[in-house]
Amino acid sequence: MAAIEGSARRPVSGRQPAAVLAPELRWHRRFPGEERQISSLRRWLAGLLPECPSRDDVTTVAVELATNTLKFTASGRGGSFTVEITWYGTTVRVGVMDDGARDGPHLIEDPLNEHGRGLMMVHALSARVGVCGDHRGRLVWADVAWTADEALPSQPVPDTYETAIRNGQTALAERFSGVAT
Repeated sequence: MAAIEGSARRPVSGRQPAAVLAPELRWHRRFPGEERQISSLRRWLAGLLPECPSRDDVTTVAVELATNTLKFTASGRGGSFTVEITWYGTTVRVGVMDDGARDGPHLIEDPLNEHGRGLMMVHALSARVGVCGDHRGRLVWADVAWTADEALPSQPVPDTYETAIRNGQTALAERFSGVAT
């Protein structure tokens, strides 16, 4: 995720949020490390979040972080990446987990540079940005403001994968209810 061209580079901030809040809603999805998955990411977010300017900001941040993952980490060379969206009331955290790279992400503070404006945009749209992990895998996250009048759904969108697992567990429990474990 490191943009290595240009001058005036600095590491992405690793600051943690001031207060730890319990998430109200959380979704995650793993994507193959292919450029065409960026459009799948956009469609997934459009299906999760109501149409509004805050959704556009969340989508822009997620797409920029995922694109960097594909360009600068092992995720884009036969790996995968995972996107997690966590809603904390007035904040939506976008987290993108990658398969690691030799160098961490860098913010290039030159708007005229050919590369590196993506993380500048992420910083501009986010209240906080951070990174954790190492060459084996990193999580880059950004907290995006969600305005109060743009409420997220009161119930999470059903995740068919998780639902299938729960249904399978229920069926197994019923089938083997008399067997001691």
